[in-house]
Amino acid sequence: MAKSHNQKAKILILEHLLAGTSRDQIVTMQEILDRLAEYDITAERKSIYDDLEALREFGLDIEFKRGRPGGYYLKNGNVPPLQEKPAADKTTKAAHSKASGETETGFMSFCKSEIQEAEKPMKLVCRKSKEKEMRAFFGTVAEYKAKENDEIQITAPQISGPQFFGWLTAMGKDVHILKPKKTAAAYRDYLKTLAKEYKGV
Repeated sequence: MAKSHNQKAKILILEHLLAGTSRDQIVTMQEILDRLAEYDITAERKSIYDDLEALREFGLDIEFKRGRPGGYYLKNGNVPPLQEKPAADKTTKAAHSKASGETETGFMSFCKSEIQEAEKPMKLVCRKSKEKEMRAFFGTVAEYKAKENDEIQITAPQISGPQFFGWLTAMGKDVHILKPKKTAAAYRDYLKTLAKEYKGV
């Protein structure tokens, strides 16, 4: 089968499609194929199975729901929990929020051990349409400021790593890391590595 020039973007589109899914809100194989077609990406079902398996290897907890129609969804917020650090090392802002009685957001519960209090804050900018997802992710540990051009600037504890980057990828072009530069560069390298897996596919 002829390979389209957009094949490298296929796995990123799959991640985006899976974002926000649940057992009650699945994405079917036909919906996946239809969305890929919108990007001029031709794909066989077998290649989709391979892509889903690759995403599982990156840490995404993808499940298949049988039935009519059957489909795929993310289980338990998509990402498996990280091992807890020893109590003495729990000096994160998220841990502080929990101790003060604040509700810990779903994604913060897995990445709290990677938020370093001593690090400079992370700054991101997102479109207004993604504000709800960003608030659900960062919760009260972040500050939100409306900007021009229908954008929101977010100041939050610094996070990095493939689990956070995997979630960020699902936001597509609507979210950008402004600072620190090293985190933005690490995210860019993550995307390059992900795309490299499908080079020549």
